[in-house]
Amino acid sequence: MIPWKDLKLTDDYLFSQIMREEDFCKLFLEMLMGIKIQKVVYLEAQKEVNLFPQSKGIRMDVYLEGDGEIYNIEMQTVRKTNLVKRMRYYHSAIDVDSLLRGNPYDQLKKSFVIFICNFDLCGDGFPVYESITTWRQNGKEIGDGQTKIVYNVSAFEKADNPKLKALLQYLSTETVTDEARTLAEKVAAFKRHFPDGRPHMKYELDLYDKWCEGKEEGRKEGIKEGREKSLRDVVLTAFRQGFPVETIASLTNLTVEEVEKLRASVRP
Repeated sequence: MIPWKDLKLTDDYLFSQIMREEDFCKLFLEMLMGIKIQKVVYLEAQKEVNLFPQSKGIRMDVYLEGDGEIYNIEMQTVRKTNLVKRMRYYHSAIDVDSLLRGNPYDQLKKSFVIFICNFDLCGDGFPVYESITTWRQNGKEIGDGQTKIVYNVSAFEKADNPKLKALLQYLSTETVTDEARTLAEKVAAFKRHFPDGRPHMKYELDLYDKWCEGKEEGRKEGIKEGREKSLRDVVLTAFRQGFPVETIASLTNLTVEEVEKLRASVRP
C-alpha cells in the first residue's frame, strides 16, 4: 500500500476523495475542460450503479451533475484494451440511472464520460481525444448529448489552453506552475487534514474485504459448477452404457426428474 503522504492526485482513491470538495471539483473541471461551472447540483465519489441483478454493475471515481449536464470522471493509470467499450457502458448506465420511470427521453441530460490517462490511448500524440456521435453520410452531429473525452497527461506540452497544460503537467510530473498552484495547494491541504492517512487505510481494508468476499464467492461458485459438470458427465456415461433412469438416480442421489434434466442438457 502506498503511504498516504506519497499518494499523487492520479491515485484513484485520493482523486475520488478530494473531488468530494465542491470548490476543488469545480476548479479541477474548469481547468480540465476550459468551461465555467456555475453550480454543482449533485456530487458523489465512488458512485455505484447496479441497474439490474443480472447486469454488470459499475463504480465511478467521480460523478457529478451540473445544470443540465452529468460528468463522470475516471483516473486511468493502467492501460486496458476495453477502455472505449467501458466508456460506452458508462454512458448507458448513466442514462438509465438518471431517467426516472415514465419520464420522456428529452429529459436526459447531456453526459460526459471522461478518462484521464497516463498513457496515449490512440497513439497519435494528442493531449485530448474527444468523441461525439455523428451521421456517417453527412458528418453532422446526431445530438444525442453524449460526449467521450480521453486526456493523455503525458502530452501536456501540446495542450493549447494554458490551464489545461498546467493541469496535465501537474498530473504527469507533479510540477507546480503558476496556473496549477491553487490546485496543488488544495491537494496538499487535503492530505495534511488527515496526517495519519486513516481514510486511505479504511479504503484499502474495505477493498481487501470485498476481494476476500469475491474470492470466497468465486470459490463456492467454482465448486458448484464443477459438481454440476461432474454430474452431467456421470449421467451421460451411464446413459451411454444403457443404465435405466431409476438406477442412475439411485447412484447419484438425484431424483428421476433431475436425471432427465441433466440428460437433456448434455444431448448433442
